[in-house]
Amino acid sequence: MYTLGVTPAEPGYARVRVAPRLGALSGARGAVPTPQGLVRVDAAPDRVRIESPVPVEVLHPDGSLTHHPSGSSSVALAGSAPQKG
Repeated sequence: MYTLGVTPAEPGYARVRVAPRLGALSGARGAVPTPQGLVRVDAAPDRVRIESPVPVEVLHPDGSLTHHPSGSSSVALAGSAPQKG
């Protein structure tokens, strides 16, 4: 949950916030149970894929916030470090 950064953005998880913090990891994947259903996150340093039964806010490494509808979203992370190689 902490690495993927899934937290409620509104009471009752009516909207979720996803703020992945991978540190030295090359990626992380998981599902977080909420009262609305599972929020699935697949995060890499430069993008995050989300499946959610409710709308999602993504907090980017540069501090910007983007909003996405429920369902599946693939989001390029603003302010992410460029990949080597």
